Amino acid sequence: MQLCLSRDFPDKMFRRPFMVRISSIPYRWLALFTVSIGSFVATLDASIVNISFPSLTRAFAVGPSVVLWVSVAYLLVSVSLMLTVGKLGDRLGRKKIFTTGFALFTGGLVLCALSQSMTQLILSRMVQGIGAAMIISLGTAIAADAFPTTERGKALGLLSAVVSVGLLTGPVLGGFLLDLLDWRAIFYTRVPIGIVGTAMAATLLKKQPRGEKRFPFDWPGAVLLSATLSCMIFLFNFGGRLGYLSPPALALAGITVLLFVLFVLREQRTAEPTVDLRLFRNRVFTSGNLSLVFMFFAVSSCTFLVPFYLIDALHRTAWHTGMILSVISATTLVVAPLSGWLSDRIGSRLLCTAGMAIVCLALLSISRLDARSDGADVVLRLFLFGLGSGLFQSPNNSAIIGAAPRSKLGTAAAMIATIRQVGISLGVAVSGTLFAGYRALSAAKLAESGVGPSAIGDLSLVSSFQDTLFIASVICCAGIFLSLARGKEGPGGPIM
Repeated sequence: MQLCLSRDFPDKMFRRPFMVRISSIPYRWLALFTVSIGSFVATLDASIVNISFPSLTRAFAVGPSVVLWVSVAYLLVSVSLMLTVGKLGDRLGRKKIFTTGFALFTGGLVLCALSQSMTQLILSRMVQGIGAAMIISLGTAIAADAFPTTERGKALGLLSAVVSVGLLTGPVLGGFLLDLLDWRAIFYTRVPIGIVGTAMAATLLKKQPRGEKRFPFDWPGAVLLSATLSCMIFLFNFGGRLGYLSPPALALAGITVLLFVLFVLREQRTAEPTVDLRLFRNRVFTSGNLSLVFMFFAVSSCTFLVPFYLIDALHRTAWHTGMILSVISATTLVVAPLSGWLSDRIGSRLLCTAGMAIVCLALLSISRLDARSDGADVVLRLFLFGLGSGLFQSPNNSAIIGAAPRSKLGTAAAMIATIRQVGISLGVAVSGTLFAGYRALSAAKLAESGVGPSAIGDLSLVSSFQDTLFIASVICCAGIFLSLARGKEGPGGPIM
């Protein structure tokens, strides 16, 4: 019996039909997957490092005020550079900047893991911050550019879900690594992911056509913008400790306002501004960004105050508190892709307005919790908060991106990332100040009324928790009207 073999027998024999060839996967999904890895590691970094602060104080024999700079240095660098990096991506190519950022972020992880002093660790975190600015600023723009406008909401919804996974994973993974190994593990265990992500960005992402050959970059505007954002972050982070009416805080506030005015004047007079202020003539772009401030004001107020309530008033463990808070991210993880998909069909106005209204209602309901509430009461209210947040974020991000010309997608995406961080910092600053003030006032009133010292702590905490979140819910109502004011941009919203 003769066995006849065709020429392509080896290929047929060793081919595995169940293995998907990369070349057969549409580019938009490869781009989204690559960008998602970047969004995951950047978001994971924000939630995994803070849990190591107690370990760092012991390892380097320094106080909490010094260890705080591990977070502040990263925040200062990343926030101050986001819009500048977005502009560079639009002009030099988003793939180039994104890939460079991934490599810098990964190198920063290595440097952090090898740090022998707190100074080295803080400097290494600044390197990470530069890389994170490049990843976060351009990831959304790359994903939005890869998808047609009719699928943009769905893509950004999936990206929001990845961010939620990072927020969920960080505290759990960080606690596990700290218990099993040491603080260095929270850095070096992520290096392989960074290497893979950098390689994927370099090989899979398409090159964006460069802008004009001549590149008159607005260095004075970039410096003024970075200085403005840095001063603002300083003010938000340290104003609560110094007192916002203290001379240093007032001086810092004055410098921030002055730098911002100089920045706006500079941008109006230059032909190639770092931030094209004409984008704000678009009502969708402006309303979307302003409502984003109030959304993340709400998010940071809630996530900042609820742990105090759970740990100090209900006497829950830190682990249990983290699990309860994860309800917000878990709900957003499910809702964000669905709301993004829906926004491709009906637009963002209704979804964002409904999401903002639900968040305000959730804040109001959380503010009614007291010392007799149980875990189920808290979980139900946090679920409602996550529902509103997930309903708002993907359609709003899609609307902002869609309101910008294709040549300015990097700037629009960087604006989202910057405004988000401004909202978070503002929420912590305002809610923290109100919470401390109300607690001192409540404790004084309780002492005057004859309440025993042992009960004053819990009672004043619950009272100040309720009052602060009630005010936060009222403030965030502005986001509802801003979402309504955006007008109707239509499903998908064009990218020109």
